[in-house]
Amino acid sequence: MLWHEGCVGKFRKMGIPPSFTNWIRAWLENRRGFIEIISVKSRWFGIEKGGPQGSSLTPTVFISYHADMPAFLSWSSSHLFADDLAAVVAGQIGLKFSIQCIDLEKRLKLFCDQLEYYYLLTLQPINYTKTEALWSTRAPFSPQFDIILGGHTIKMGQTNPYVYVEN
Repeated sequence: MLWHEGCVGKFRKMGIPPSFTNWIRAWLENRRGFIEIISVKSRWFGIEKGGPQGSSLTPTVFISYHADMPAFLSWSSSHLFADDLAAVVAGQIGLKFSIQCIDLEKRLKLFCDQLEYYYLLTLQPINYTKTEALWSTRAPFSPQFDIILGGHTIKMGQTNPYVYVEN
């Protein structure tokens, strides 16, 4: 979900001309919707977060809004696609496997703490049920880390070294 005021504020700080930021604000705000289930419609309600569904501009605005995230998480490699984030947190090469595992666990905790802080600052909720961590190693076994993000234990797979965050 896109926080409208934060988005417009970030765009102004990025140097986007006022005419564009004002147009984006007008495009995002004053939207209304209703829910229909089996031909029964709810009352109209205001939509205060997010962008219009199906619009080709919504993913671009979302990615632009989070353009500062890679700098915030500069010690990891992170990639945004629409409202998804994939981040790579790698262990140190040349260390004993057990030392690498301890170091990687510390890096993952730091990554999760910084990601949670970023999302609190930007009012961007994380869908914890869709968030998962994937592990990859050439070792004959994989250590089991407890990855905690926002007080939730993240599911752990064993294919790739990516943490996948779904919003």
